[in-house]
Amino acid sequence: MQIKDSIVIVTGASSGIGLSTALLLAQQGAKVVLAARAVKKLEEISTELPDSLVVPTDMTDVQAVKDMVRKTEEHYGRIDALVNNAGRGYEATVEEIDPETFEMLFRLNLLGPAIAMQQVIPIMRKQGGGAIVNISSGTSLMKIPAYGVYSSSKRALNGLSLTARVELAADNIRVSLVYPAITATNFGANKISSGSNTRQRLQNSPASDYSSGDTPEYIAGIILKALLEGEAEYFAHERMKQL
Repeated sequence: MQIKDSIVIVTGASSGIGLSTALLLAQQGAKVVLAARAVKKLEEISTELPDSLVVPTDMTDVQAVKDMVRKTEEHYGRIDALVNNAGRGYEATVEEIDPETFEMLFRLNLLGPAIAMQQVIPIMRKQGGGAIVNISSGTSLMKIPAYGVYSSSKRALNGLSLTARVELAADNIRVSLVYPAITATNFGANKISSGSNTRQRLQNSPASDYSSGDTPEYIAGIILKALLEGEAEYFAHERMKQL
């Protein structure tokens, strides 16, 4: 797809990978829709991005996700791309999974992106095409103790995305997956953790240290590449393809 003058929704745009992606797309000439819960932060970011739109959105709220897409179409008259980036981590052994947290995480990491896709697909089909990039995780390719719920939510997103890619190919809607590795964002600080057994399992685990990970700008560059090319899967590092 062509980035200049395109309308791109970026969820989780208030920080980390989402923020870096929004900034990069704006530099390339896109009109970016900034979606997240942090309204004041989004408004600050928007002042730096010409023709951007702030749409406060809780991605666990189905109606809020629908409203995000509706407001975007009403404002711009079209939607060229969707970057489903919003997500959160959860550390818990299978024995110590909290059912309410489990449900919340799947609503955020899987259902929210699915609803957003449902809403943009008819718009993109009417326009003659579009691009959807869903942000997965390297953990979806691995088996890391205490990351079963998080990695499962991303594995499910992988399956949903690759199936949608086949379903939508004839409509010229390209669905792509990006697999970040550990990235130096506030993901580690914001993740939920529960249980003494979980904490013991995570001692000295590389999955708990995000300070030396890839920069969010690096992952944003991969997302831009996915939007431009529209291939099925993009990995932060070549070695991840062997996992």
